[in-house]
Amino acid sequence: MSTDEAYALLDKLLADFGASRENGKSTVKFTNPLPPSSTHQSSKINLSLAGSIPSTACVVLASQIHEARTGQSQTITTDLSRGGSYIDPDEGMTPSLNGQEIPVDVVIGNPFLKNIFETRDGRFVLTLLGCGPEEGDVKERVGRWEADKLITAAAKAGLPAALVHSEEEWAATPQGRYLHSKPIVPITKINSTAPIPWPSQDATSPSRPLQGIKVLSATHAIAGPSSGRTLAEHGASVLQIMFTHGFEHAFVYSNANLGCASARLNFHKPADVQRMWELIRDADVWVDSYRDGALAKFGFTDEKMVERNSSLIISHVRCFGYGSPWGERAGFDMQGSAASGMMAFCGEGALKPKWPQAFVINDYTTGFLGALAILSTLLRRSKEGGAYILAPSLVGTAMSILKLFKATPPPSASPTTQILQSQLHATPSPPYQISRQTPLGYLHTWAPLPQLSLTPARYDPILLVPIGSSLPCFPGFEEGFDVESVKPRSKKDLEVDVAAGALRKLKQLKEMREELEGEGERGKKARL
Repeated sequence: MSTDEAYALLDKLLADFGASRENGKSTVKFTNPLPPSSTHQSSKINLSLAGSIPSTACVVLASQIHEARTGQSQTITTDLSRGGSYIDPDEGMTPSLNGQEIPVDVVIGNPFLKNIFETRDGRFVLTLLGCGPEEGDVKERVGRWEADKLITAAAKAGLPAALVHSEEEWAATPQGRYLHSKPIVPITKINSTAPIPWPSQDATSPSRPLQGIKVLSATHAIAGPSSGRTLAEHGASVLQIMFTHGFEHAFVYSNANLGCASARLNFHKPADVQRMWELIRDADVWVDSYRDGALAKFGFTDEKMVERNSSLIISHVRCFGYGSPWGERAGFDMQGSAASGMMAFCGEGALKPKWPQAFVINDYTTGFLGALAILSTLLRRSKEGGAYILAPSLVGTAMSILKLFKATPPPSASPTTQILQSQLHATPSPPYQISRQTPLGYLHTWAPLPQLSLTPARYDPILLVPIGSSLPCFPGFEEGFDVESVKPRSKKDLEVDVAAGALRKLKQLKEMREELEGEGERGKKARL
């Protein structure tokens, strides 16, 4: 594939977000030949392009924001031979702290992570069941169910599950039809305000495109936080908020939250709720990635947030898409691959699915696409004002990858021609890398892929901080916060905040499973 085709894909992706390279004077240069898909053990998805184009699109819009603020254009350079290393965490390098690999102990051996289980009627389902952790136990329990009934039960219980569809099957579902009718990231303007000027702090000569832009990130896992990470690369002041007793995998946090401050709040405490509202009032952008209702039950609804901040850009990162027919269903990267048709495409159809070579192909890409939607909306808000709701989704991302980045089958050629062609192709290159001391230790990790001539993407002043170690303030705006006034909850209150809810959930799941299994037994007897 030539660089001309890479430019065409970049333009096609930008157009889906109402953007264009022609809206600014900065230039894009793709360097080095594109490695064949086979070099990434993927004959179906071109991982080099999937890892290069979305991040480059973000940088195009970041450069246009900088140009709008300063009048300065610049050159953007993306090495296509490195792209695959940015979408497949198993390629290129191993991030480390003090020379040690970052722990993955909670993940190793988890039967739900990389397995595809067959149901009674011959379909495949990824799900979480209330049974023992042994893989054989999970397989046996899934095999008792018919696929549709299991998916319906999981959705009712708020558990992540997805049926493996072919692309054609997915397009025929209500959710598939809905997403096919929308842009990759639906963007809805919900009110009218005056145009919003760029932040007054160094407004006429910002050293970075998003300097002074405040991003409030109530997120977990990968897709939501990595949207904030991408904005932080260009100077945004990004604050991630986690529940005081929330958990995050070390290897996930250390990749997805680069460049971001991290604070903890407990929304069972009125003072912490009040602090969150103060942050919402001052924010330019809100990003959340929890299941629908998780934050709304504490009062953080779209309507109330816009009442407090009439020009807020709200990005709801979901599996199936906020406001869609299946918008309330939970899910992670693997559910996006299963439902969209990607696993069927990478395998031999819906009955013989296969994981895409890049296991979390949708997560990091959704982070870039979510950031791309935010960047395009910041530009729009500066010209026409308004508040906006953005709806990035893992399934929508998977559909866009299938639309844009399927590998082109190589033409048949003689052995001599094949040798000559292979000599013209680049081999995959490792990602750009950064090594620096952090409060967690000496971190060695990825550096951003696209290079900018005037405003290099970088993690500065923050590279990585321990979870919850920051004040609940936007980085650079901590002055005046009285940390001495913050008081912890009692242990008795903690039982109500955390343990009671978890026990209620476990009881509900057990009762639901027993009820559904009872219905199955009654149906079996009726047929006899």
